Amino acid sequence: MPLNKYSNQTGIALVSVLWLLLLLTVLASGLSVNSRNQARQSGNIAIASQLQQGADAGLQLALLALAQPADQQPWLADGSPYVMPFEKMELRIALFNESGRIDLNTAGTELLNGLLATAEPDDALRDRLTDAIMDWRDGDDLRRLNGAELDDYLAAGLDYGPANAPFSSVEELQQVLEMTPQLYRKIRHSLTLRNPRRGVNPQFAPRQVLLALPGVSEATVDQFIEDRRARFEAGQPPPATDLFPQELLARGPPGVNYTIHTEARITTAYRYRLTASLLNRQGRPLILNAEQEFIPLFNDIAPDGGTLWMGSD
Repeated sequence: MPLNKYSNQTGIALVSVLWLLLLLTVLASGLSVNSRNQARQSGNIAIASQLQQGADAGLQLALLALAQPADQQPWLADGSPYVMPFEKMELRIALFNESGRIDLNTAGTELLNGLLATAEPDDALRDRLTDAIMDWRDGDDLRRLNGAELDDYLAAGLDYGPANAPFSSVEELQQVLEMTPQLYRKIRHSLTLRNPRRGVNPQFAPRQVLLALPGVSEATVDQFIEDRRARFEAGQPPPATDLFPQELLARGPPGVNYTIHTEARITTAYRYRLTASLLNRQGRPLILNAEQEFIPLFNDIAPDGGTLWMGSD
C-alpha cells in the first residue's frame, strides 16, 4: 500500500475518533446537566410541599382567630404581619378587614388621588390617572377633564379602551392608561373590590390607606396606628378618629369581608404564599377562593417583596 494512501486512512480514522470523543463528551455533559436539573426540581418539589403545609397551617391559625368572639380575637385585621416560627420555617400571617381598604369601584376621586399621592409625586400624572380610573369604571364615553376614553387609548398604541363598567378585579387597574407596573405594585395592597362603602374604616385601615386621607401627616398616622394596636391588645375601645376627614370614613360595624395572606419561608430563598378571600359572619369564616404561589431559589422580587402586607424583604 502506498505511504500517502495509508496516511490518509490513518488521518480519517483519527478524525472519526476525535468526533466520537467529542460527541460522547457532549452527551455526558448533557446528561450531567439534566441530572442536576432533575435533582434541583425534585428538591424544589419537596421544599414546595413542606412550605405549602406551613402556609396552610398559617391559614388555619388565621381562620381560628377569626372564629373567636370579636372581643377575644388575638389579631387585629389591619394588614399588619404576624411573624412566628413553625418547624424549620418562618410563617408570616396578615389579616385584612376589607372595610379598611379603598374600594376601586366605590371610592371618590379624593381618596383615589390621595392613594396615588402616597406613591406618585407628579401632580399632573396623578390627576390624569385618577380621571382615567373614573372614566374606566363609569358607563359612558364622556371624557373627564384629565381622563381617557377609547381615542386616547388608541392614540397611545393600545388595542383596547376603557371597560366603561366597574372593575372586575384589582389587577384590571394595570390596563388603565398610564398606570405603570411599578406604581401598581406600590398601591395594589391598599385596594379592594369588597368594601361597598365609599369611605374606609380607620380601625382596620393599613398605614398607606390612612396616609391617603387628605390633610393627615405621617406622624399623626403612625401615632394613631400605635394607639390602635395598644388599645386592641389591652382590650380597650379603639382610639378616636376626629383627626381624620370624617366625610371619607366609613361608619357602622366592621364589614364581613376579609382577606388572609400567609407566607411560609425557608430563609429568603424559598417562599410559599397563600391568599384567601372569605366572609366572616358571626364567627363563621367561609373561604370564597384561594390563590397560591411558590417562589423557588432567588427569583427577582419587587422592592416591596411583592406583598406590601409583609413589609420589605
